[in-house]
Amino acid sequence: MNKAVLHDHLDGGLRAITAKELAIKDSYKPLLDVEDIESFFNRESSESLEDYLDAFTHTTALMSSYENLERIAFEAAEDMHFSGISLYESRYAPLYSVSSDLSAEDVINAINSGFKQAENLYGIKSGLILCGMRNDKKNVTLVSEIAIEFKDKIIGFDIAGPEYNFLPSLFSSEFNNLKKNGINLTIHAGEGDGVNSIQDALDNGAQRIGHGVRIIEDIDLSNNKLGKTAQYILNEQVPLEICITSNIHTNMYDEYSKHPVADLINLEFNVSINTDNRLMSNTSMDKEIDIAKNLGINNVENILEKSARYSFLNNF
Repeated sequence: MNKAVLHDHLDGGLRAITAKELAIKDSYKPLLDVEDIESFFNRESSESLEDYLDAFTHTTALMSSYENLERIAFEAAEDMHFSGISLYESRYAPLYSVSSDLSAEDVINAINSGFKQAENLYGIKSGLILCGMRNDKKNVTLVSEIAIEFKDKIIGFDIAGPEYNFLPSLFSSEFNNLKKNGINLTIHAGEGDGVNSIQDALDNGAQRIGHGVRIIEDIDLSNNKLGKTAQYILNEQVPLEICITSNIHTNMYDEYSKHPVADLINLEFNVSINTDNRLMSNTSMDKEIDIAKNLGINNVENILEKSARYSFLNNF
């Protein structure tokens, strides 16, 4: 049976040693004198999502060449393979890498080349979701146009970055164009913003919700009474791309025992278990599986297999 990871950021999943090696190769000064590269990127003590996201300044700086992107993509898929994953969805904001030397198509081709190398070697099937940065309207518009132009080379579209004050409805026209072109949509919501952001994502065509963990705020656990948005997500079995460790590190919950993933599973929500940012959260799928089991989730393997049914790779 296939096992899937649906929510993992390519620029958040570099191997620490690779980041150091690429920094030396490219003479990227901010990392040259860093002795403990793992500690440098570790954001376990972040005070907010924004603080957590600050580390990406350095990883995206290293993703500026075809060669680097190809290596990073290959290693990401390889790491997933060694954790028992056979369907791997990776997401990236391509404009971070576009330059006079690297077109948007080059960026996509480089990542797909790395994925293909891993598939040839290990059999793991990987695909790219393009991300627009929601705090930059022009960025989202441009990436949506790139997604449409190269829709045969990608598996979906997302908006990432700070959620609060940047609802999906700000980009309704872009989402409408993407839907018209048959592009899969997963939208970050219910992480940095609340239930209203989840509803807004649904209203704009989200087939899956990136994170979505704050749907718990639309549920009265004392009597299992669900609000309108929660009831819809449960009834329609909209996949929630849960990232446990990341939620702790972005200060959504101050300890694992307070994370609501087990409650959502017990209520029969369609939950997947994901890594989000392996470098910044010092995690892997093996670690996430262990954490889920420690929270009393005994059917983790079944959850990963069920997630495969909702992978955009099924139609790629």
